[in-house]
Order: sequence, then C-alpha cells, then structure tokens
Amino acid sequence: MGIDQKITVGHLISGDLWAGAEVQTHALLSSLRQEPDLNLIAVVLNEKKLAAQLRQAGVETLVVDETRHGFAQIFKILKEKLSGRNIDILHSHRYKENILAGRLKKAGLTRFLVQTVHGTGEQFKGLALLKMKLYTYLNLRQTRRHFDRVIAVSYDIARHLQGRLPPEKVLTIHNAVDLDHLQPLRNATETRQALKISDTAPLLGTAGRLVPVKGYDIFLEAARIILQDKPQAMFLIAGDGPLRETLQQKAAALGLDDSVLFLGFREDILDIVNSLDIFIMSSHHEGIPMILLETMALKKPVVSTAVGGIKEIIEDNLSGLLVKPGDVKALALACLIILNRPETAAKLGRGARLRVENEFSIAIQKKRVLELYRQLAGAK
Repeated sequence: MGIDQKITVGHLISGDLWAGAEVQTHALLSSLRQEPDLNLIAVVLNEKKLAAQLRQAGVETLVVDETRHGFAQIFKILKEKLSGRNIDILHSHRYKENILAGRLKKAGLTRFLVQTVHGTGEQFKGLALLKMKLYTYLNLRQTRRHFDRVIAVSYDIARHLQGRLPPEKVLTIHNAVDLDHLQPLRNATETRQALKISDTAPLLGTAGRLVPVKGYDIFLEAARIILQDKPQAMFLIAGDGPLRETLQQKAAALGLDDSVLFLGFREDILDIVNSLDIFIMSSHHEGIPMILLETMALKKPVVSTAVGGIKEIIEDNLSGLLVKPGDVKALALACLIILNRPETAAKLGRGARLRVENEFSIAIQKKRVLELYRQLAGAK
C-alpha cells in the first residue's frame, strides 16, 4: 500500500457490451467508491456505456480503445499509464483482460491479481472455436502462474474450475443487485403503451444475448403452447445477437408473427421487465445472470430452467418456478400456472424480492470483496 495506507485497486474490463459482467462491475465499483481505505481506477478497453457510467459514478476511468490498438499496443499503453500508480490489486474480467493482467503483474505493475469468472462461455464453431481454445489455454496458463485469487460468481462455476486451478485460489462471491438504485423510469402501463400492448394482455418476456446457450428456440415453442390457452398473450425478447434472424424465422414458422416482439438491445430494460407478468429464462446454462436478479428484485414471477447458478438463486415454488432444461411443455405449464393463479404470482413475486434482499444485495457482495482485498493487501 502507499504512504496514505489506502489500498489502490484497479479493475480491467473490456466494456464492449452492456451485459452481465459490465452491469456487475459498475454496481460493485459504484459501491466500493464509498470506502475510505480504497483508491479505485477502472481501465476499460472500449469507449462505450460502461466507461460513461463509471465516470458518472465518480470512478476514475481510463480507456485504452481495443478497436484502435492491438494486444501488444494495449499492453504497452497500460504499462505507461499505470507506471507509478502503485496498484496493490488488479482485478480483471474475461480472458483477454486476464492475459493482460498476468503480463502487467510480471512487469511489476501490481502486487496482486484477482479475476472474476462470470460464466463458462458461449459455444463456438469453426475459427471462433479455435480462437476461444487459444484464449482459454493462455488464460489458464496466466491464471495458474500469476493470479492470487479467482472469484466464481456461482458455486456451479467454482465446481467447473475444480481440477483446473488450485482450490485455495478459488472462492465464490455471488453477483448482486444495488437495490437502492434499481428504479424503473416508467410504470408498466406507460411501457406497454409505448410497445402497443394492451394492459389486459398477459405479457411474458425474456432478455439477453441472442446466442444458442440462451435457449430462445425453447421460449418460442413454449409460447405457441401458451397461446392455445391464452390466445391474447404477448411475448417479447429484448436483446440482440447472431441468432436474431434465425429466431425471427422460427417465430414466423410457428405462426407467432403477431404475438412475439423482437425488441433488440434496450437501454430501458428495467422498464421492459417491469411491464411483464412473467419473466422466462430458457437457458441451457447460466452463471448468476444479472437480469434475473434485477427481475426478482422488481417482484416479478420467474419461470426458469434449473441450470447452473440459477439453482442457487431460485428456491423452487418459493422465489420462482424451476423446470428441466429443454422441456418445452414443462416451461409452458409453469407459465400457465402463474397466469391462472394470481395468488401464486403474487407469492412468487414477494419471495423473489426477499431472496434477493437476503442473499444477493450489493451490500453483501461489497463486504465479501472488501474482505478479500484487505486480506491480500494485508490491511486490517
């Protein structure tokens, strides 16, 4: 630590998207900024929403644009920018940043390294698969050699890391929600009016990257079954990604053109979620999805596949309903149970909020991360 006895902590993250890792990093750093014994700096590799949001939160933010610089150039710039900053702990996110962090520690730019593993990654094919295998190999090599701690955001991810990393390096700290700042800007009626959806229509939706692991084909197939019982129901998918056109074609083939909205990326995702009667997660695997925690904090009933870290969040029949992954009929039936039983919907909404308050609040996460930083830096 420096002479002021503060712990200087840097976070290194791509920030190319506004997805779970970015939302989580923003919430954590905004919370940590209030700690008097921390000096914080964020290093972001894209001048996009995360960088802007961190500056707005009062976090010192340095951008080294990866769209303008190659890996070697980024490393050189970071060496120059971080030299003399006396960084005690550098905390990185995702493969590329982890590899950079390992090299920065080797170059003497930080004393300790921490990384967060936000998920187990998407499935790739062809050249993208080969590239990901290379990144995975380099990341694992750097992690074993240079990282002092690895944070898994779920126990499921921690189990996934078993055998790959020394067990004493891995700890689990769940993702969390800043409940004090989780406020939709519009009420449900206003959002529905903007989407041209009736207040009386059952509205079911989901949100996330349009990639295979999310199982949105299952979501669409369940929608067709639900419509047989609830012909006025509407469905929406918020998010963008490589499968958008494929999913739109599937919706058309299922006869869902008039019942499913593809909203693309939305800045007002909390407003969208707040307008729903049911939030659906049809994923084949998940870590601790931020959108799920935010949905539950808004007291929305959730139907989800029982996969990955979701099983650590939702207590079946208490804070949501869980179904087997890939089971279209079970997913549809669970949704119909909620739509047909208002008392069940209300109970699950209350249980969801309570679950987040007790186990997934930013205050709990902040306490555990602070303990880790202070332990590493030798602070009391």
